[in-house]
Amino acid sequence: MENRSHIVSCECSDLSCDWQVTAIRDVRGKGFVITQFSPKHNCPRLDHAFHPASKWISAMFLHRWKEQPSISTTEVRNEIESMYGIKCPEWKVFCAANRAKQILGLDYDDGYAMLHQFKEEMERIDRDNIVLVETETHESREEERFKRVFVCCARTSYAFKVHCRGILAVDGWEINNPCNSVMLVAAGLDGNNGILPVAFCEVQVEDLDSWVYFLKNINSALRLENGKGLCILGDGDNGVEYAVEEFLPRAVYRQCCHRIFNEMVRRFPTAPVQHLFWSACRTTSATSQECHDWLKNSNWERWALFCMPHWVKCTCVTLTITEKLRTSFDHYLEMSITRRFTAIARSTAEIFERRRMVVWKWYREKVTPTVQDIIHDRCSDGRRFILNMDAMSCSCGLWQISGIPCAHACRGIKYMRRKIEDYVDSMMSVQNYMSTYAPGMMQLPQEYAWKWDA
Repeated sequence: MENRSHIVSCECSDLSCDWQVTAIRDVRGKGFVITQFSPKHNCPRLDHAFHPASKWISAMFLHRWKEQPSISTTEVRNEIESMYGIKCPEWKVFCAANRAKQILGLDYDDGYAMLHQFKEEMERIDRDNIVLVETETHESREEERFKRVFVCCARTSYAFKVHCRGILAVDGWEINNPCNSVMLVAAGLDGNNGILPVAFCEVQVEDLDSWVYFLKNINSALRLENGKGLCILGDGDNGVEYAVEEFLPRAVYRQCCHRIFNEMVRRFPTAPVQHLFWSACRTTSATSQECHDWLKNSNWERWALFCMPHWVKCTCVTLTITEKLRTSFDHYLEMSITRRFTAIARSTAEIFERRRMVVWKWYREKVTPTVQDIIHDRCSDGRRFILNMDAMSCSCGLWQISGIPCAHACRGIKYMRRKIEDYVDSMMSVQNYMSTYAPGMMQLPQEYAWKWDA
């Protein structure tokens, strides 16, 4: 009847019933004091059937999973029926068991044991999906021990190779679990600057051998010739740079500028050039080569933007792609390994479906909304630059690197009374974006719906 900051009053919904309660806020604290209470119900009580949720089951029977982690769902179902007279479906008890084991930290062993079944399910929904599970024999025992796993969906690898920009950001994420494993990730950018997960690999240690294994499998999944047509952006840690040079010789390696910046700040903490560094690395002309003596001695060809190959059509100089991807997938990293990859696969399929549907809102446009915003934000420059409309290039270098007309090109195109969208690279067109996600992607079934045969 009332629900305000200082008073709450409730009555029974049956008008013939006298039940009511009123409470007033206590001025000395944050609680409420009941001032009026009629506890007796005069109305007939409806006998609603109780339907327990999986969260309730996991809480009420948490002690059973703590005492006996391998207890079957059938035993729990029988206990619920005997204690409460309720018949629960198998899938609900299964979800409750997973939740209880996650609370108790008992699901990590199960996660590794279910990896082969995860491989079967991924290949069942699409035979071109790649899931490679490697094990090794323990020295003291003959049983198999997990070594690493590589996962790459066929739809994402094809979409990246054919319809996305040529840059592939790779990074290693430390996972805070009892095994202290590391997840290697690779992601690209679509025509609307959307992050597209391409491949994942979980290893015990991030070292040269792990990076070689990861990059070789990516090269095989994308069906490239020693990395031809691929621009890899990494942080240079733990052998990723050497792995690209030695095992993908035809790929272009780019260095994340955050590492260069941190090293420069450590070496020259008092030098007043820190604010100029980002301008130097993002410039599209060659004047940045002499900005600092130390920077001249570094491999500036790998981090200066003007050295970016023109076919990449990207201006990324840091690993923001993988950083944003980790923000999206961060809550999955606390799960066990199989459930983590299951959640990532399902989330990737949801990304495909969401972007496949949203593109139909843009079918009247020629370029994607993000590109339209970039064109709108670029203002004209008073300086003179040389434009080549046929080659879609400007002497400033930004047009051919990004694939989007620079400020000077926008000014020239408007002067000729032409549409700026006609001079945007086809990689950023709505038609290409539609082709990227139009085939869709099969959703991996929930764990309780798996066909347990592996």
